[in-house]
Amino acid sequence: MKKMKKLSLGLILLIIILFTSSCEELFTTIAGMVSNDGIPKEGAIVLVLNADISAYEKLSEINELSSSALSALADVVKGFDIASDNNGNYLASMLSGGTVYVIAISDDGSGNLDSLDLVGWYGDVETIKIPNPYTGVDSITVVYTDPNTITIENGADTTGIDVVHMIEYWLLELVQEYLD
Repeated sequence: MKKMKKLSLGLILLIIILFTSSCEELFTTIAGMVSNDGIPKEGAIVLVLNADISAYEKLSEINELSSSALSALADVVKGFDIASDNNGNYLASMLSGGTVYVIAISDDGSGNLDSLDLVGWYGDVETIKIPNPYTGVDSITVVYTDPNTITIENGADTTGIDVVHMIEYWLLELVQEYLD
């Protein structure tokens, strides 16, 4: 009976160790910094979006910026960090890897994604001339970030995924319209 008890205890311990090590490989993390032209952005919401369709299409599916609302969008949002720290650092966890976009949103306080929020992608900073939305004749020069995808393996921890430039959402929508 004593041997059976030791064997059972050993088996339970082995199961716990295997389960714990397996769980660590289930989670995938992305870390980086959010800044706007070199100034860290404290409190930015960082979203990791499935990259199965256009980044802009994915962003258009997001309205409310609360944890519960973002969790409910599992087909769109793979992971998120609800607020970057005072140095702009974030750490977003996902249940699995895959090909994703990373976007940061600096909410204007409304709790919803709206025209005055600052948004920025992980990607290449570009400059473009678009028609002036007020006159339609002149052009304005806009600096924006062209979204890049990142492919992350299951269980991998990826760092250095920085968002370095942000613009108001209404302006990003104009850029997207122009590019389409």
